[in-house]
Amino acid sequence: MKMKKVLYIAFNYNHDTGIASKRIRGVSKYLPSFGWQPIVIVPRTSNETVEIDNVRVIETDYQDMISKFMRKSTTTGRKREVSSRDQTNKLISKSISVAGELFAYPDGAKYWKEPAIEAASEIIENEKVDAILSTSSPVTSHLIAHDLKEKYDIPWVADLRDLWNLNPYIQHNVIRKHFEKRLEMQTFESVDALATTTSLAKQTLQTIHPNKKIVSVVSGYDPQDFEKIEQTSKSEKLTLIYAGSLYNGKRDPSILFDAISQLIGENKVGSDEISVDFYGETTNLRELSQKYGIENNVMIHGKITQNEVLKRQMNSDVLLLISWMNESEKMFIPGKIYDCMGCKKPVLSIGYREGSLKDLIDETNIGYHVSNVEECKKAIYDYYTKYNKNELKYSGNEFAENYSLKNTAMNFSKILEEVI
Repeated sequence: MKMKKVLYIAFNYNHDTGIASKRIRGVSKYLPSFGWQPIVIVPRTSNETVEIDNVRVIETDYQDMISKFMRKSTTTGRKREVSSRDQTNKLISKSISVAGELFAYPDGAKYWKEPAIEAASEIIENEKVDAILSTSSPVTSHLIAHDLKEKYDIPWVADLRDLWNLNPYIQHNVIRKHFEKRLEMQTFESVDALATTTSLAKQTLQTIHPNKKIVSVVSGYDPQDFEKIEQTSKSEKLTLIYAGSLYNGKRDPSILFDAISQLIGENKVGSDEISVDFYGETTNLRELSQKYGIENNVMIHGKITQNEVLKRQMNSDVLLLISWMNESEKMFIPGKIYDCMGCKKPVLSIGYREGSLKDLIDETNIGYHVSNVEECKKAIYDYYTKYNKNELKYSGNEFAENYSLKNTAMNFSKILEEVI
């Protein structure tokens, strides 16, 4: 079978610790299985280049906006007196914040556009490229793909892992919003298809791009990431683990802590028979655990590598997901859920009462999704009871097997075939 070539504009390809990089690398890794040879365009950063068989990676020159701005600020700062250093630092911090809104348009990767287009153009002019696939964030990836599409008239698919103007987590002032929306409309005017990660995100995106082909392509886990990771020991108490960011408190474990505190107070769970391990950001965790009187049950660890995260998860009993308790969460599925499927461990998800994440958990039967203290208590008590009976196990059904990155790549190959 003759391979078709797809130019993949993928800024985060080499970012080992990011959820985004898993989707990107998984798609590039498995596209050759479906007749597509990816040529990945990435910025040259401090991260080592990830080597995957059958995937060509082209690194380009790159300087991020913040580094460029900081260099200018530091040069200016050297001329000031040492006694004014604190004031200067405050001024720099404020200036960076202002610069982020005024000059990081559309994002901090804007200076990657020129070298990326130069590298991509050289490939297109010397080889037959059948399609372009761009993925955001950053949205600069789509601007690069747009210019290549306009210049060479090559079919183009844009993957929005996060929505652009309709992303509820990004807030801009009125002027910036106006220009951002105009840029999105102009950029995607020539796109052949848009992809996003959930059906609800697709519906949301369709509201501002009603005439565009939009496809929902869910992410997944790579089975090969888990082949050599095994459970090496049995925990001495019911152990729940959370690995990742709490986003400055937006992901709030209060429901979890309250539920555990009540179960211990009601003598339904022994105070020394349950533990919650946190790896990553530690925002307010110590104070919050003390508030609920369970500081001895909450183990706070620092950041660890992705491989170490998988090992810790494999040796725990229940994997925790904590989402923002906000209606905006309805359209999102956190990437961590796919690690849970790969580890084949029971899940306790705490978040908004309905939406894409709850639907996925219900469909696959991998655990509980709860949104209040009473629901959380019932879930924990069920896991605790099964743990003590040595009956706690992963219960994912046949639908859980669909959430693999190989299937994600297959779905992208179908979209690519449709647009060429």
